[in-house]
Amino acid sequence: MPPDDAELRLDPQQAVEALDLLAELRLRTAPHTDAARRLHTDLRARFRLKRPADLLLAWERALSDAPGDVVLGRALQEWSLALGVHAAINLEDLRAARRAIEGLAQALPALRPRCGAIFAWSRRARDVTEALAALVGRSSVMDAARTQTWRAVFTDDLRKALALRAPHRLSVLITGEPGTGKEIVARTIAAGRGPLDPDGAEPGPYVTVNIASLTPALASSALFGHTRGAFTGATSERAGLFAAASGGVLFLDEIGDASPEVQVRLLRTLQEGTVRPVGADHERAVEVRVLAATNRDLADGVDFRRDLLERLSVLRVACPPLRERSDDLPELVRHFVAAEIDVSAWPTIVDEVLARLEDETRDWPWPGNVRELRAATNRVLAGQPALLRREAGGPPAQGRGDPVLGALGLGSLEQAKRRYAEAVLRAVRGNKSEAARVLGIDRNTLARYVRDAVPGSTPSTDEAD
Repeated sequence: MPPDDAELRLDPQQAVEALDLLAELRLRTAPHTDAARRLHTDLRARFRLKRPADLLLAWERALSDAPGDVVLGRALQEWSLALGVHAAINLEDLRAARRAIEGLAQALPALRPRCGAIFAWSRRARDVTEALAALVGRSSVMDAARTQTWRAVFTDDLRKALALRAPHRLSVLITGEPGTGKEIVARTIAAGRGPLDPDGAEPGPYVTVNIASLTPALASSALFGHTRGAFTGATSERAGLFAAASGGVLFLDEIGDASPEVQVRLLRTLQEGTVRPVGADHERAVEVRVLAATNRDLADGVDFRRDLLERLSVLRVACPPLRERSDDLPELVRHFVAAEIDVSAWPTIVDEVLARLEDETRDWPWPGNVRELRAATNRVLAGQPALLRREAGGPPAQGRGDPVLGALGLGSLEQAKRRYAEAVLRAVRGNKSEAARVLGIDRNTLARYVRDAVPGSTPSTDEAD
């Protein structure tokens, strides 16, 4: 489709300004943020450039009047990469995006050797942009989280990422309370693990493990592998999760629960890029990007090595709690309802659920964050109260006269222990070491109480974490 008359009147200087604006939008601004929306609106309003084909016209106009060295340098470095990312994000067919990138060389033949690399990075940006859509909400703190996530893939802009060639090797520490979306952030970063091979090779594996689910005795074996006969029960050789993730990404959830032995092994692996299976005499090279997540402050120095923390947190992403982004609650509820209900068949359902939630959860601090909100939304959809009765502050029907029984209800001693352990864990915002200290038990016992908790208790991990 040919451009309209307004676009045909774009002169070389206007084209330069348009491409500079596009570079600001695509190379230095995370998608799905208010800043990105403002820049995109500016691009359309000032220059009436809407489609990738329109921007190719701007590229040709910018280079039409014997451009100087400065303009040529920007075209080779910034504009070409920004055009490639824009094409990959906006065109449904990646083959069409690649043709658009190759079309740039018609106006600037010096770009031809870089077209393959530009396409590879633009395809990676497309994958990350699509994954970023799972981080729902338009609050400023969510925009900050998206920007940190984007930079965890492309550093502070795509130009530097292209120059570094391997920013995807930098480790990332994802922090936030339980239920804030740490695993979604990890999946988004992992979406950018696509290879630099421009011919469409499959990305490396994405492997996840919850450190808290590994017993101290077997954690080293699970992560780094073991040889046959390395210990009682090792009847065959095991490669380990680092080897399974070689060439891709390994996500270590609840990294704060790693034992001292695992911490030492992790530190060496991050420093040297090698693993030594339990019982082996030699180390093996692995190329893995490590992402780690924690819901507690690892800098307190009590249970976690400072040097390992430095290695893990080359880049950081902070997931904000729901109480700091209450303006996002309606959008989150719409997202959760749409995941369960055909909204087009029931147009009023979102408003109905929102009204129920606002009525039943007014002033509720959402200690379980987005995960808790999703559970509450699903309960409303199922015709149940939004919050569990003891969460909402209403005592159980039994034991109303006694404050202890009113809080815990009638039940076994084990149930009471579990409920109290959960309450303490919530009170210290998920800090398991502090909860164990308050309760006077070790962390393994605390983990058992939480793991064996009755339905409705605060879980230790879920897809929202």
